[in-house]
Amino acid sequence: MTVYEELVARGLIAQVTDEEEIKELINHGKATFYIGFDPTADSLHVGHFMALCLMKRLQMAGNRPIALIGGGTGMIGDPSGRSDMRQMMTVETIQHNCDCFKAQMSKFIDFSEGKALMVNNADWLLNLNYIELLREVGACFSVNRMLAAECYKQKTAYEIGM
Repeated sequence: MTVYEELVARGLIAQVTDEEEIKELINHGKATFYIGFDPTADSLHVGHFMALCLMKRLQMAGNRPIALIGGGTGMIGDPSGRSDMRQMMTVETIQHNCDCFKAQMSKFIDFSEGKALMVNNADWLLNLNYIELLREVGACFSVNRMLAAECYKQKTAYEIGM
């Protein structure tokens, strides 16, 4: 069984755009992929475990994972809250959580010699000052409501490089 077939059999692939190309890349250890982690706490939780297992399995097959830590997007507030006002964390708390994630992920993923990358979107998003706007104004709106507006969809997709 190929790595790709294993992922499909385990229900880990739901949708792809060019299946033959994806199969080729994954099965021959040539894929670079990312999984995002929001630093809303100072510890990874059981919900992150499946993503880490997937990253580890793909890395063992020669592929290159990128762990994308949402230190910049975490400045906007936790989107999982049910209240009208989104919970804001301090810059120091977010940085602490990011540092904790890095230490914990390093126990699963081999980041040595460029075998994997760990990046923090704060490194590029905070320089845009867009986060400041979202932090002040966006706190009053849910993510779903903001993304429903076409201007936010386009701006957010452009800013994060989608």
